[in-house]
Amino acid sequence: MLLCQKQSGDEKCGQCFACKTFDSNTNPDIHIIDPGDGSISVEEIRSMQNDVIIKPLYSARKVYLIFEADKMTVQAQNCLLKTLEEPPSYAVIILTASNYEALMETIRSRVLRLSFKKYSNDELKAIIERNLDKPVDNIDFVLSFSDGIAGNALEIAGSEEFIRLREETIQVVLSLHNNNVDESFKAMNFMADNKGVIDTVLDIMMTFFRDLLIYKKTGDEKMLINSDKKGIILNNVDKFTLKRLGESIELIENTKRILQQNANFQLSMEVMLMKLQEE
Repeated sequence: MLLCQKQSGDEKCGQCFACKTFDSNTNPDIHIIDPGDGSISVEEIRSMQNDVIIKPLYSARKVYLIFEADKMTVQAQNCLLKTLEEPPSYAVIILTASNYEALMETIRSRVLRLSFKKYSNDELKAIIERNLDKPVDNIDFVLSFSDGIAGNALEIAGSEEFIRLREETIQVVLSLHNNNVDESFKAMNFMADNKGVIDTVLDIMMTFFRDLLIYKKTGDEKMLINSDKKGIILNNVDKFTLKRLGESIELIENTKRILQQNANFQLSMEVMLMKLQEE
């Protein structure tokens, strides 16, 4: 819409040269920065700044989309400030972030914040059915774990990689209770091997501890997120106290938060695993 040469209302025309080049990923007036499993470096922001001074080629605007802007390094955020303070009139800069607080206050004060509401389970289910051509096993778990976020639901629904990751993460959680040195090394190696998806690993750990806590406190199986792991939860719930489960959830949440603030990965993992293993 922002690039369309004949845009009317809230739709793009789909026929103009800007629309056609956009659809073929050849429009030079849109630039996307995506950190993937890493971070956004200051060099990437400098490259964007070198481009933003060039006027648009086909459209009235140039659009810059920075995915997961909360993964910008401190240096990258400081570098971006200059462009945010005095952007060219034709530039539209869009930042997406799941962790708003990870953005520097100087960045937050120069942008307009738009918060998106989470989807209901019924809405998520409809989105999954529209986008996937096969039934999804454990749909109730997918809906609960996705926490109202469509991207999460589509990513894990039917994903063999996610199924493997979840199985191994739960085994790591249970092995830590053995207070064995070998298990500690195995757990650390597992975290290092899955550094690129560590947020997902930590979310799986939190939901598993959450289910242990909920069942221990209420005895209600219907409240479990990992409902398909009911047998494992019931077999292990007596190994933990309510206090210990609450502390474990808080510890994992804190570890996830400090990692989003670019804390040292290995040190953060070692401290978390050591505390989780303590009696």
